[in-house]
Amino acid sequence: MKSLIAGAGCLALLVTACTSSPEQQHSVSSAAVKLAEPRVVIEADPAPPFTYWAPEGSTIRNHPRNPAIWVAHIAGQPQRYYYGDQCQASRYQHLLGRPLTAMPDAPKEAVWRTQCSTCARTSDLGWGRMNISYDEDTRTIVEIACG
Repeated sequence: MKSLIAGAGCLALLVTACTSSPEQQHSVSSAAVKLAEPRVVIEADPAPPFTYWAPEGSTIRNHPRNPAIWVAHIAGQPQRYYYGDQCQASRYQHLLGRPLTAMPDAPKEAVWRTQCSTCARTSDLGWGRMNISYDEDTRTIVEIACG
């Protein structure tokens, strides 16, 4: 009887996962991870889906040529760009500060690029690609972002 109940529960979970939209699936998995919520001023319309990427005290505006790109402005600091969460980087923010070896394997359909934070790299924009930057000396993850 227990295996029948367990089997029914697994089937219900499978049906839910297969019939929910990617956005619903993403919001469920992201809900378990507490993302940073810096104090920022939002002047963007539309607003970005997350603000964990923005420096504390910054003002977030839309990119002048593409409202689906957000820019965090703060006096005396380089601008931070955010390209949305197409690569689902929000799911992996809990790994910041952890060893690079803590990063799981990329899902089959995902495109991930692992790079040293101070090493040379191409500046092409792949919004669906997740960039994992790590400190070359300590090999700890310092940034996970789409782009």
